Amino acid sequence: MILMLITLGVINVSAEEAAPVAEKEKKQERPILYPFDVTIGGQKAVMLEGNMLFAVVDKPVKPNALLELEEVADMLIVNAFKVKADGAVMEPGAQPAIYFVKKAKQVKLDQTMDKKLLEPGRYLVNVVAHGKTSRVVFVVEDASGKLAIPSVKQVFDFLTK
Repeated sequence: MILMLITLGVINVSAEEAAPVAEKEKKQERPILYPFDVTIGGQKAVMLEGNMLFAVVDKPVKPNALLELEEVADMLIVNAFKVKADGAVMEPGAQPAIYFVKKAKQVKLDQTMDKKLLEPGRYLVNVVAHGKTSRVVFVVEDASGKLAIPSVKQVFDFLTK
């Protein structure tokens, strides 16, 4: 809003004075559930049009793929919930894969607290860092090609019930 008033000339400031305002307003445009970027297996997660619940990694990743942030976090916490074939996720009693890493900006998907590999399939992860949480959906590749993997739409539909 302030940037618009500056642009229209309603508020008269120099370009140097306007830059911090523009940057602040740009940061405020981030979705609440994706306040910082997450990259998994070299692919940056993106918000899909019409879906403000989570960002999506487009292509399947390996079970030992690297999950990365842009900046080091004092504490990086990741909870990975496996999505059922019908799109159901985070149901009562569901146990996520959990990651805790201090002073880091990355963790490999095979470094869970219980040392279990993520099975092939779709996952919803909550990535907690810098006092905020980014929510991302991705697929761990299925080498057999036989697994029924729920669509992003099924996950979205489940979460909006």
